[in-house]
Amino acid sequence: MNLALKRQFTKQYANNYVETAVSEATPHKLVEMLYDGAIKNMNLAKVFIEQKNYEKKAEHINKALAILNALRAGVDLKKGGDVAQNLYDLYDYCYRTLFKVSAQNDVKLLDEVLAHIAGLSDAWRKMPDNFKRISKEQLEKVSSMK
Repeated sequence: MNLALKRQFTKQYANNYVETAVSEATPHKLVEMLYDGAIKNMNLAKVFIEQKNYEKKAEHINKALAILNALRAGVDLKKGGDVAQNLYDLYDYCYRTLFKVSAQNDVKLLDEVLAHIAGLSDAWRKMPDNFKRISKEQLEKVSSMK
């Protein structure tokens, strides 16, 4: 088997693994995965800024922007009240700041966004286990009772 074929199989396996993990994940786990992906891509972007590899930096900034956009879009402003609005505003700030990072290659601003997302990720992981295991259907059922 040649190297190109091995890479293709490896990539397909990785894609299948991610698809399976996402399809089987609880809402809590999905958000956790998004935080992990954002942090990973911002850290990689930082390395590429420092190496002056702007093509790779842009690739990872764009992935982080897509994740932040997904997090922002997932906030339920109607049901979440002030907490949801504050979270939405923080995601929006991080999104806009990450655009500045990309345009200016500003590692200091990138570190600020990383700190915000890492703080949210840490708090998210500290959620009580009984909330972490709630399925999407159970969450919707509880939400409709309010």
